[in-house]
Amino acid sequence: MSNRLLIVLMMMLCLPVFAQDDSINDLMDDYVYDDEASVVLYVRYDADEMIAVRGLADIDNGIPATTGDLYRIASITKPFVATLMLQLVEEGSLTLDDPIANYLPDEIVNRVENANSATIRQMLQMTSGIYSYTDSEAFEDAVYDNPSYAWTAEETISFAFDEEAYFPAGDGYYYSNTNFNLAQMIIESITGETLADLLQSRIFDPLGMDRCYLETPDVFAQNVVRGYEYYNDYEDVTNINDGVGLGDGGIVCSASDLAKFLPGLDTILTEDSLDAMLDTVDDGDGGQYGLGMGYYAIST
Repeated sequence: MSNRLLIVLMMMLCLPVFAQDDSINDLMDDYVYDDEASVVLYVRYDADEMIAVRGLADIDNGIPATTGDLYRIASITKPFVATLMLQLVEEGSLTLDDPIANYLPDEIVNRVENANSATIRQMLQMTSGIYSYTDSEAFEDAVYDNPSYAWTAEETISFAFDEEAYFPAGDGYYYSNTNFNLAQMIIESITGETLADLLQSRIFDPLGMDRCYLETPDVFAQNVVRGYEYYNDYEDVTNINDGVGLGDGGIVCSASDLAKFLPGLDTILTEDSLDAMLDTVDDGDGGQYGLGMGYYAIST
């Protein structure tokens, strides 16, 4: 079989079938071959923690993956960014119902449709209607033409310039990566600090997430498991920069450290902030989406 997953994080609170290490290992054996791109599976059940890994961290060099390896966690970055924004709300720097236009440069407000009407809450909840730069063929072409270019949040947002919004702000749901690069810009503008430093000081350090960092140009592709696309064979795409290290998907982390995030949220956010984060809208695909995180009901 082929498997292009870079990471699988599972924190299961209601699936006792996985309560034995042997079950986890059997599951991995059924789905992942040892000579494929790696998958790490972390399961937490009550007080028990289990982790298993299969596959290669580097296919070309035949290096097996380990449970402590670092993976790009992609869009799992989004709840981290939403957490930073909620901390700023708690500190009185802004409110969730403020227009995002209050905190953005005029060029973005004037050229990104709905940027003059969407709120902070709508931006984080994917109800802003703002065009996603990753839907842009021009952005895909730009990455293909210069795969090593280190994109800034502002530069990615420019690919949403003059594009039609998906719907008026607040009138629907659409998963747009532009929202969280806008959030990065707002957070950095208010604090005067980089997203990387804020994640470190406000989330990683307090929660003991010692093997997590935001991937910036200075630490691009550093100590990460190789990433692959699969068509007729595996193609290493680790060094292709398609906006790596930004607010929409830039964190690198080990599975066991990543698993500290959700249980630790109540130590770095107030109950009101957690309620706001989990105030969801229907995503139109059987799930719910709050501020930077979504969920699906799983029947057993």
